[in-house]
Amino acid sequence: MLFSWVRRGLRTGVLTTRYPQVREQMPEGFRGRLMLNASLCLVEQGCDACTQVCLPHALSLVFQEDGAVGSKPHSLMLDYARCIQCGMCVTTCPLQALAMTAEYELAASSREDLYMCATKRPDAEVEKE
Repeated sequence: MLFSWVRRGLRTGVLTTRYPQVREQMPEGFRGRLMLNASLCLVEQGCDACTQVCLPHALSLVFQEDGAVGSKPHSLMLDYARCIQCGMCVTTCPLQALAMTAEYELAASSREDLYMCATKRPDAEVEKE
């Protein structure tokens, strides 16, 4: 039995890819890394549609640290370690601030490297003469 298994394996040939030397093209519709576009995100205006549909709670709201009651969130935090690439948040976002990419390499050396925070930067003040 073992001999027949080895003989069958030798006839089949090499079935593995040459990754990472040769990167494979992902098929149409592949859901890889989730990306946040902070300039389109409405979290500062109270939008939390994506966090409500995120089943593994990979998306969360970040509030001001002043501890004021009723404070609005100022940014959106994405935890890649919890994200299952289901795409529910992408379809729910009203302004398409979330998008799925074909990138599939999510290796990190620490847990903190798997966090992504979307925060709008205030516009630079124009100096008046």
